[in-house]
Amino acid sequence: MNTDKQLGVLISYLETNKIFYRENYSLKYETYFKMGGKVKCFITPQSHDKFKQAVIFLQSNHIKYKVIGFTSNIILFDEIEYSVIISPKNLTLLEIHDKVVEVEAGYSLQDFVRVVSILNNSEGYEGLEGIPASIGGAIVMNAYAYGCAISNHLISVECIDKDNQVVTLEKGDCHFGHRDSIFRSGNYVILRATFELNKNGDKDLIAKNIEKFHIARHSYQDFVYPNLGSIIAATDDAYRTIFSENFSYTIIYWILKYSLKNPVSKFIMRRNPNNVLFNKLLLHYLKNEKNIFLNYKLSRKSANILINDGNTSTQEIVNYVLLIRDLLKKNFHLENEFIIGPVYKINPEFEMTLNTIIDRLNNLGKE
Repeated sequence: MNTDKQLGVLISYLETNKIFYRENYSLKYETYFKMGGKVKCFITPQSHDKFKQAVIFLQSNHIKYKVIGFTSNIILFDEIEYSVIISPKNLTLLEIHDKVVEVEAGYSLQDFVRVVSILNNSEGYEGLEGIPASIGGAIVMNAYAYGCAISNHLISVECIDKDNQVVTLEKGDCHFGHRDSIFRSGNYVILRATFELNKNGDKDLIAKNIEKFHIARHSYQDFVYPNLGSIIAATDDAYRTIFSENFSYTIIYWILKYSLKNPVSKFIMRRNPNNVLFNKLLLHYLKNEKNIFLNYKLSRKSANILINDGNTSTQEIVNYVLLIRDLLKKNFHLENEFIIGPVYKINPEFEMTLNTIIDRLNNLGKE
């Protein structure tokens, strides 16, 4: 069955079963990064049962689809018209039963942290404050910040597997790792999850920690431009790692580090923390040592943060993501995911770029 026939069958099914969807929907301003073309069928089921029903239908009829959440770590392309995308954005039910909280995949992680931490005095979730993700997306990437991982207090995840079976995976079955889980394989679609709720925390201390993490996040993460946060899940200073292979630049880096990152300088710059001088050093390094001339606009907060200034081409953004990964010596996990399908139609001028992206992604998988 060709794509148009599949779409016709799908839309007829959604209409008959009264499942929310939109046709020929523009994703560009729906996404966190404010990039993305149209999608022929954008499915947003209004309930847990409708979402489950839609996924099972898609899989049973061999219709290719992509699940997206808050889209805060994915790049969709303006030049691609996608065929079918499904979102759990309407799955926002949260229920608390004594020491357990059950929450659907589309619930906001930021709201979840406030519910469990502030309203229910539960410790261990504070560091996740401010991460722009849905619960489902946070579980897929095992969201982590300031010593807190989404998996730390997780009990189980209810999901649909490739055989259309609704299964419940216990925490140990999810194979959580650094920014990783079994759900990255694409073999499961998350419906909801269950977490531990310890109501013995110190509410004032929890609130203090959330405020501290919130300030820190906005000090070191770009919030002016649409952005996808860190490109690479680096555990070390990205600039230091990049300059480490060149003695002269390493010396300059440390001079800047001691001059600009000491307690006094941090206090003076507390209202405008930035890494502008480190960026200038990076641009000089790329030009003179690597013969690379960037057209991409760097984030003032960090070269490891991907921003969209509205003037940078898709090609330049992709090139920059892959460049940063190469500069960081391939030692760290690539945070951002390129969404290259399911494709309905591609801008002909973009086909060569897309093929290059696919080749690079295939090579990344072999490294």
